[in-house]
Order: sequence, then structure tokens, then C-alpha cells
Amino acid sequence: MKRFLSLMMILAMMGFLASCGSEDGRAEEKGNDDNKTEVEESSNDGNTATRKGRMRDDEGNPISGDDSGVIPVEVTKVTRGAISSYLLYSSTLETEQIVDIYPRIGGLVVAIYKDESDKIGKNAPLLQIEKDTYELDEKNAKLEYDKQTANFARLEKLQAEELLSEEEFQNARLTLDQARIAWERAALLLRQTTVRSPISGVVGERTVRLGDRVQTTTKLFSVANLTEKIVPVYIPQSEFSKTFKGQAALISSDVIPGVKLNGYVKRKSPIIDPQSGTFKVTIALKDPKNILSPGMFVRAELVVDTHEDTQLIPKSALIYENDRSYFYVARGDSAAKFELVKGFEDSEKVEVLNDLPSDTKVVVLGQNGLKEGTRVRVSSEKTYAWQGKVQASLARY
Repeated sequence: MKRFLSLMMILAMMGFLASCGSEDGRAEEKGNDDNKTEVEESSNDGNTATRKGRMRDDEGNPISGDDSGVIPVEVTKVTRGAISSYLLYSSTLETEQIVDIYPRIGGLVVAIYKDESDKIGKNAPLLQIEKDTYELDEKNAKLEYDKQTANFARLEKLQAEELLSEEEFQNARLTLDQARIAWERAALLLRQTTVRSPISGVVGERTVRLGDRVQTTTKLFSVANLTEKIVPVYIPQSEFSKTFKGQAALISSDVIPGVKLNGYVKRKSPIIDPQSGTFKVTIALKDPKNILSPGMFVRAELVVDTHEDTQLIPKSALIYENDRSYFYVARGDSAAKFELVKGFEDSEKVEVLNDLPSDTKVVVLGQNGLKEGTRVRVSSEKTYAWQGKVQASLARY
């Protein structure tokens, strides 16, 4: 009986151990399946992240795989027009006629008729000096002249009747002339108490006040004729042959940007200063609207030569490498690089002597990041102010 019970206990124990081993195996198999699933999910997530990384930029914005290497640029069309070669100089704007006005007599200022910026005509009254004393002197001289006139008329009758010697008659004539001159002098001084402008123009400066006592050395006003403005420039002797009377010129100032006024060479000095090696050229300015004022610092461009109907591009399109200049053009979806064959140039544009089609579009923004063959996308097309002026100029012909 004991042996039977022992056998049953052994069998029960073996059954229990077999059951535990089966559950552990299933648990291990399940764990392996779970790990495999996690690995697969991790692998899938990694692939997804990789794909997302290919489709987004650094800020997480989606991009097209085809546009990832394309550079956006701004372009402008090659323009046909005229461009000139200039001699550029700086100077100060002056007027052909500018006068500092002084009184011809001394006295007390009792009235001022004109002030700064007033427009005046020739002989316009500017200022009044006290004239009481001068009026009395003029009246006294007039009385003396009238007296001598009457006396001479009496003596003239006596001389006709041969009752007066020739010497006495000539002395009477001389006395009359002296009285007339004294009266005319007194009248002149009286008129000079009113100070007048010797030219037409604008009062540029008033240096006297009401109640001041002035002398003949006292400056009263400065008057300028603004219709005749000039720009004197001093040019190196090496450019002597490039300048001539009547030569076209352009005048500009930083005070009024974007405005250029026409002018011409009015005078050219034939003498070269041996100390400076320069000669003087006087440029007359056409400024009917009085845009520029005397005393302004201006730039004068003397036109040496002009090329008509030539290809022009903005200077902002140029890239400088060592001593050479380059520019890019947009051809389809790629950029082509050209070394500039330069003609004339000015501050805004340059003449292109390269053989380019008429519809060529030149890159003016974004060209610094380009190379030959770089893929580009035109984001906008720009039109410069000078291009509009060129087209308007061509339309007149």
C-alpha cells in the first residue's frame, strides 16, 4: 500500500513538471513573437522616418524631391537702347550773374523793401536810406542853379547889345555850368538813398537790419540770376582733346536723387594751369524749374561718345572675380555663365558686346550661388526705371 501511494505521488509530480514546462515554452514563444513585432515596428518606424526625412526640409516643411536642388532667381530682360561714355567730375553749382550790393552813400536804414528769396526785376528798390538831409541839399542846389540861370539870361542880353565884355560873359556861363553840375550831383545823391538791384533775379542774402547805420563798405544784399546757372569744372590736360564748346552734359546731385538735368559746355579755357595740370570748362545748366540751387555740390557728366541701339543689362547682374566680370542667364530650367565683353557703362547699366538672343533673361538676384548648369527657377521678372526710359526714347523714333 505504501509502495502504491509512493508511485502515485511520483506520477503526479511528473505531470505537474510537464505542465509547467509547456507553459514556459508558450510564454517564451509569445515573448519571442512580441520582440519580433517590436523589432518590425521599430524597423517600420525607422523606414517611415527615413522617408519623411527625404520629403521634408530642416524646418519640417514638405518639399518636392524634384525641386530640392533648384535655386530661385530674379531676372530681367536684355534691353536695347543708347548708352554714352562720360567724363565724370564734381563741382559746386554757381550762377553766371551774382551781385553783392553796397550803398553808394552812408546813412540810417529807414525801410527794407525786399527780403531773402524774393524775386526782383532790374532796378527794383531794395532798401531806403534816410534822405532828409539829401533832399535839403538838392533843393539848395536847385535854387542856386535857377539863380545862375536867371543871371546868365540877363548877361546874355547885355552881351548881345555889346554892353558886356566877352570875358565877363564866359565867366557867367562857367558859373551857370557849375551850378547845374552841383544841382545834378545833389539830385543824384538823393536818388541813391534808395538802393536798387542792378540785375533781375532772386535775393539770396540780406545782411542789414532796419535802423542800422551803413557806410559805402557795408554789404547789404546778394542777388543772383537763377536763370543762368553754371558748373565750373577743372579737367586734367590728358582729356583736353575730348572736350569742346557745345558738348552735351548731364548734371545731378545727391540732394535730389534720380534727377539728371541737361547742360552744355559754354566755355572752354585754352590755357592749362602749369601748377595743377588742369584747364577750366564752364558748363551751362538748363534748369527752368529751378530744381537745383547755387552752392549745391553736383556731379557733371560730359558726354564723350554715344552708342545707339545696343544691348544693355543692369550692373547689379554682374559678378566680379579677380579682374573679370561675369553674368548668368536663365535658359529653360538651368543657368548659363558668361564672361562679360564690356562696352560703355554708367552708374546703372553696362553695354554687353556678347552675342545674346534678343529674349535673353539675365539673373539679377540669386546669381552669387550659381554655377554653370545649376538648375534654377524664375521667381519674378524685374523692370528697372532706366529700362522704361530707354523704351520710351525708342518709341519716339
